[in-house]
Amino acid sequence: MPLPQEFILTLSCRDTTGIVYAVSGLLYQAGCNIIDSQQFGDVQGDDATGLFFMRVHFAAPPHLAEVATLDTLFAHVRQQYAMDARFHAV
Repeated sequence: MPLPQEFILTLSCRDTTGIVYAVSGLLYQAGCNIIDSQQFGDVQGDDATGLFFMRVHFAAPPHLAEVATLDTLFAHVRQQYAMDARFHAV
């Protein structure tokens, strides 16, 4: 049985509610296992950008072992939040 492929997803978008839920929920529904996740919103202080940043390290099942496949899977969430999102194989 093929081993899961690991990826890093990095993203940024305007900070709003539901981003972590949308990203983690999509990965869960696709059968991925989140290994590590870090996120923060740059919303405090006079020079705040109002942006949200997230980095997710996850293992994907063999049928999602290509960056192009993940990009297609993630298209709706990317569009919904107008986010800049990139997948990188580990």
